[in-house]
Amino acid sequence: MSTRPLNVLWLIDHVCFDGSLHAGGRLYMNVFPRVDRTRVQIHPYFLNASDAVVRTFEAAKHPVVNLAWSKYDLMAPLKVGQLVRRHNIDVMHLFCFGASAFGRIASFWNRVPTVIHEFDTPTYGPYPTAFKVADRLLAGRTGYALAASTHCREFVHEQRFVPRDKIDVLYHAVPPDRFESARNLSRASARAQLGWGADEFVFLCVTKLGPDRGNETMLTAFAEVRKLIPNARLCLVYRPTLYHRVPTKYKDIPWVSDPVATRKRIDELVDQLGIRDSVSLVEMEAPEKHEPYFAGSDVLIAPFESEQFSSVNLVEAMVFGRPHIVTDIGEPADIVNRWGAGIKVPARNATALGDAMLNLARNTAQREALSQRARTAAVDFGVDAVAERLSKLYARLADNNQTQSQSVGAAI
Repeated sequence: MSTRPLNVLWLIDHVCFDGSLHAGGRLYMNVFPRVDRTRVQIHPYFLNASDAVVRTFEAAKHPVVNLAWSKYDLMAPLKVGQLVRRHNIDVMHLFCFGASAFGRIASFWNRVPTVIHEFDTPTYGPYPTAFKVADRLLAGRTGYALAASTHCREFVHEQRFVPRDKIDVLYHAVPPDRFESARNLSRASARAQLGWGADEFVFLCVTKLGPDRGNETMLTAFAEVRKLIPNARLCLVYRPTLYHRVPTKYKDIPWVSDPVATRKRIDELVDQLGIRDSVSLVEMEAPEKHEPYFAGSDVLIAPFESEQFSSVNLVEAMVFGRPHIVTDIGEPADIVNRWGAGIKVPARNATALGDAMLNLARNTAQREALSQRARTAAVDFGVDAVAERLSKLYARLADNNQTQSQSVGAAI
């Protein structure tokens, strides 16, 4: 038996649209360096990355290669086959539709098992029929699938035709520097840095200001909380919502593509509710520096009203032991169900959200218990845990493929 490390091809369509690394890009950036190269050697490629993304990875001295292939390149499957032969690939890890299509077509002749990885569900309209046809035809070439959430897992099963027993959820992988910050950044020093008073009770929301984020519901709930807890503060840390293409369900909203108008709407609501003196709106530029906010706050709120939004900020806040209040949909609800470090409330229900905020602010023992659960659970989201999980998956697929090849050879 060979003792060489497994060679794994990582191939991804894209890693960002709005100037920040999305889930696939973060996995490339954060997990790649933590994989044990004596067991697994990863060969990372972008199908076609922007100049800004290429510069970001070059600055990090990351060895990813930008292939600059068109998504309409009919020769792409043959080119993937060349990469497989060049690197003696044992497993292909294929991120997003283009890479998963090209790689699985190539697997027909190279007989290398594939993992397809999906981070999103259709946002800009129905899943294209041509994509469904391709997925149906390629379903038999899918060794395993990873999805970024339970909602995404259902999409991979129902519309990409992967059996449920071949799909697992892989949430955001937290890089080591977040754990280091959590160890070294105290609540007091974080508050001093942010200008928060030692006696303020701070609710934190890290989000964007676009539709379905639940910010209006949260502000309405906080206005009632503020009446009963005079030292309460709400800090809303956000990045502007920038669409490369406006989702179909938002196309008739006039302000949706205008970050200035979007911020103005929130400011006007803050003034209408009379909470200007206790609400902070902080625009965060990339690269985001959320650590002081996580360390200095008391409770995180994820008031999403759509199941499509990412839980990345919730997961990273757990590293700092932040208990959380989330709406009962999507990734945040699943994380509360599985790890139990927060409280769920119905979406779009300001009264329920306000009650949960009041109860958690007044119950120190409950907050401390949830905080401890958050810190314990955060280890499962660390990049080392994710790297180990992926390495075991690759080894299992490679072993199964070798066993099947040997069985075919014996039969011949």
